[in-house]
Amino acid sequence: MIFVTGDCHGDYSRFKTKAFSKQTELTKEDYVIVCGDFGYWKDTVEQNYWLDWLDNKSFTTLWVDGNHENFDMLKEIEVVNWKRGKAQFIRPSIIHLLRGQVFTIDDCKIFTFGGAQSHDIDGGVLDQTDPNFQKQKKVLELTMQNYRINHVSWWQEEQPSPEEMEEGFRNLEAHQNKVDYVITHDCAAYTKVFVNQYPKDANDYLPNYLQQIKEKATFKKWYFGHHHQDKAVTDQETVIYKKIIQIW
Repeated sequence: MIFVTGDCHGDYSRFKTKAFSKQTELTKEDYVIVCGDFGYWKDTVEQNYWLDWLDNKSFTTLWVDGNHENFDMLKEIEVVNWKRGKAQFIRPSIIHLLRGQVFTIDDCKIFTFGGAQSHDIDGGVLDQTDPNFQKQKKVLELTMQNYRINHVSWWQEEQPSPEEMEEGFRNLEAHQNKVDYVITHDCAAYTKVFVNQYPKDANDYLPNYLQQIKEKATFKKWYFGHHHQDKAVTDQETVIYKKIIQIW
């Protein structure tokens, strides 16, 4: 069986047995896919405890990255071929699915594409190497503006590279642009209207890329996170947050 859920941000309480009772029937050959913002954030005792806890669950956890992941840490993990796509093993049964891949799981074809632009940073991104860093940080905190710090709480890799986008097109074409499911963190540009979000930044190019995927590919359903809602937004597209939905 395959399930999907939304952003976790490092809080895996929805996977407790009381909250997700179906897991008592599952094995490591069953999968739960997190649609981004999984919460791979810091190499701390607390994070490692919860990753080990999740790894000990009966099922296997899969996830696409969101805009709240530590991409410096991800760069340190070996990329391997898994289920006909590229992946990284965070733990033996916690697997990061890379962008632009088509995975075949139990005869189910799944196209994955993580990433999104962070919009809740009206104060901008600060650089610790800037001589004015502490002064800028203090001003932003006094004026109660949201900000991020480069390589601490923000990474430019939250947005895809041209190579990742081209690989996505290429892998879809290798499957005649036909898959069963699309799993992403953000959604296609025209879909944003249905989640009450409109373009805020001309540099946010990922939704336009996903719009091209939507127009190019044939699929049964598309699941995405990022917008902290649980609802079907079109006949084929569902934004997911706290719910856990069986799809296969």
